[in-house]
Amino acid sequence: MFVGREKQLAALAAALERTPGAVLVVGEAGIGKSSLVREFTRGVDALVAEGGADPGTAFQPMAGQGSSGQGSAGLGSAGQGVMPYAPFVPVLRRLVREYGAELIPGGGRMGLARLLPELGELEEHPELGRARLFEEVLLLVERVAERRPVVLVLEDLHWADQATRDLLVFLLRNLTRPGVLVIATSREPLRLPVAEVVKVPPLGRDEVARMLGGTDGGIGGGQSVVPGLARTDIDRIVARSEGNPLFAEALADAGTTSPTTPASLRELLLAGAERLGQASLDVLRIAAVSSSVSRSALYEGSRTPHEVLRSVAGLDDLALDEALRPVVRARLLLVDGDGYVFRHTLIRDAVYDDLLPGERIRLHIRCAEARPELAADHWYAAGDRRRAFQAAWRAHRWGRVLELWDHSDDGGHEGGEDHPGGGGRGDGMDSVGGMDHAAVLELAAKDALHVGDAERAEELAGLALDEVSGDPLRAAHLLELRVAIRDLLGEDGLADLREAVRLAPREARLIGALANTLAWNGQDAEARAHAEDALALGDARSLVTLAALTALEGDLTTASRLHAEARAAAPDDDTVLVAYAGEADVLEAAGEHTRAEAVARRGMAQARRVGMARSRGAHIAANLAEPLASLGRWKEAREVIDAALALDPPPIHRAWLLMVLGTVAVWEGSLEEAADVLDRARPLMRGRSRGYDSCLEPDLLEGRLAVAAGDVERAGRLADHVLSAHDLTLSRRYAWPLLVIAARTGRVRQAPSGMETMGRVQEAYRATFEAECGGSWAAAVAAWRTVGQPYTLGQALVRAAEQDPEAARERLREAAAIAGRLGSEPLRREVEAAAASGRVRLTADPGLSARELEVLELVAEGMSNKQIAERLFISARTSGVHVSNIMAKLGVGSRVEAASLARRTGLL
Repeated sequence: MFVGREKQLAALAAALERTPGAVLVVGEAGIGKSSLVREFTRGVDALVAEGGADPGTAFQPMAGQGSSGQGSAGLGSAGQGVMPYAPFVPVLRRLVREYGAELIPGGGRMGLARLLPELGELEEHPELGRARLFEEVLLLVERVAERRPVVLVLEDLHWADQATRDLLVFLLRNLTRPGVLVIATSREPLRLPVAEVVKVPPLGRDEVARMLGGTDGGIGGGQSVVPGLARTDIDRIVARSEGNPLFAEALADAGTTSPTTPASLRELLLAGAERLGQASLDVLRIAAVSSSVSRSALYEGSRTPHEVLRSVAGLDDLALDEALRPVVRARLLLVDGDGYVFRHTLIRDAVYDDLLPGERIRLHIRCAEARPELAADHWYAAGDRRRAFQAAWRAHRWGRVLELWDHSDDGGHEGGEDHPGGGGRGDGMDSVGGMDHAAVLELAAKDALHVGDAERAEELAGLALDEVSGDPLRAAHLLELRVAIRDLLGEDGLADLREAVRLAPREARLIGALANTLAWNGQDAEARAHAEDALALGDARSLVTLAALTALEGDLTTASRLHAEARAAAPDDDTVLVAYAGEADVLEAAGEHTRAEAVARRGMAQARRVGMARSRGAHIAANLAEPLASLGRWKEAREVIDAALALDPPPIHRAWLLMVLGTVAVWEGSLEEAADVLDRARPLMRGRSRGYDSCLEPDLLEGRLAVAAGDVERAGRLADHVLSAHDLTLSRRYAWPLLVIAARTGRVRQAPSGMETMGRVQEAYRATFEAECGGSWAAAVAAWRTVGQPYTLGQALVRAAEQDPEAARERLREAAAIAGRLGSEPLRREVEAAAASGRVRLTADPGLSARELEVLELVAEGMSNKQIAERLFISARTSGVHVSNIMAKLGVGSRVEAASLARRTGLL
């Protein structure tokens, strides 16, 4: 199934419009070069002639050639065993069969007969040779193009002989007549004159899903209908295939649970490796083993440093360089700083899977000795559990320590540094090196949390809690840890925190965590009291809670000072990042979009520096994407979201990113995408870990989606649910926007008692709500102008134009300009509908006379020139002249376009 590639198809279509020309389509094996070309040529009105290079094509003497090799040399052969010009043979044969060789003087027997024996005996002209062949090919192509446009397709030119490339270059330099487009495909860039290069990138996640079967999007759907594949399966395929369509299909066919490379791919992936010399192949295998642990480890292992290769290979610098050069030239390995990475992880997997068991074990042992930071994984892969345990302990790899706990002392250890310490082995509360099993469980849970594996972290924290039930203080700290983990899963931790504070009433961090959760749930007074108590006991993170509460009171200056103090006093990297995230959030909520963007960018940079881009960095990415979306910089917002989602962040962070993505999609008019995003995000926000704002956010997205789709019934049902199931007075961000939707569907006419309004954004939403209930839309426009959110301003301008016809033209023109600048299809439709309803002209006056406006109105009714003439008592010729003048002034090419434009712009 062909999916995506809209940009590449457009480039090919544009090239066909400006012939003669050439396009070189470049991409790795399996990326879809041929599929792209087939999809393009399937719909063109042209003669398509196809050929391709083949690495196994054998050289066969052509008619009139001897076997001495002189003939082939004269043709420009690339060497023994390769048939020169092979890719051109089927192309030329198609042209000749379609139009005949009579297009060429002599019927092709002076040149083309060298490649097409069916043309008859070759008339030898030694002094002409290759030059005559080239001229006849050029003449044939151009004369065919005189009769019909022609597209010449030459596949896999990375395998082409030099003679083929010479002929292609000759054609490209000498084609002068229109009607000829040459499309060549190659795995690597080639130097071809005048050829435009079109690169074929990997497919995105959604494109891979559609290719494997599609998704049932729509405003009410979104469930995967990929046969036999769940969303997690698709995510796994995307990760392993890296968006390569051929690889993705092979992985799906083989089953996503198989860790080995499918046999259907192995031959393709190993094709370059099989041509390497022994030294180069050895180095490639070392790199595969060295980086293989990244498939299972939580730590970086996909890059192999140069020093590791030298150490494991046992080669000096010169010998290693000589061994590496063919591997890099074949693009099996890519240079990455002072190390190397595989061009594709499936190549690495294929090389690894091709090793014999003994080879694999020996290389893992040598890599364990050369890479201490990954020694535990290499010893584990080599089957030596005792050494794996020792290495994991030294490297503080607590997840691996836990996995190998029973191998802490099997009676065969060597003592000294190799053994982590005395004590017993086993399970339960037995200890190793002064640490019991529960302590290792806790450390392993923190490691998992640090890298964003919240599900595993929750499991480990629960197991640790079971083992420390008799120790209140340890149980309290483990409850705090579990709350932090469950927060990432979107689950409510308020009960756990209250229990933790009961068990340890003087623990500052516990009291501070409770204060923060209370603040999320709108219990401000109790939250502030606990935060102040925690701060007095030394909990710096409570400054972030106090800053958020202060911002809600409208004092952003003090709030920013408190956030800065929190960062300065932070005991760890996570607290620093929490302060960045908190400040960006409160600034965005207050309508300070530019300031929010600046703070979030600093936070993301810090997250990358401390290695927390996947976990807390993804949280801050959502805080950055949101102000970008508010400011109308939707492309930038999408780029931030895509980069963060590619890191596979924890569930709640992924949900927040998806919420911003869904909002942007609604505003752009990509409603199927928004529906799919909503279905992906809702299960991730199943609890109230962040209070009412968190659980109401998906409802707001659904409401916006329903309104944009014109589904008033669904929007009304959503409003009914929100009003009956939630206490909107506890929401900080989404109560007023949801009330706007409820008012628009007629569900409410006044706000619930106790609704507060804090900050410019909420003031603007309240003004919009009041306008929906019969108030002034001009007031809503004024409120949104102070916020600086172009999309919501544009919506308010449309409604204000409908309410005040006297000012409609100016407001609708401003709204139209906003819609055009943003690329918002829903807003554009709203503007044009309002303009048509109010008979408002959106464009400049085209200068139509009164008579021309009369004629245009009759054209819009579908009348012919004769009918218009009869209606206006003029001649049919005069009527036709009026219609021609109208079309010229409007800049349209048909009567239908003229009528459509007139309605859209308010001329009629």
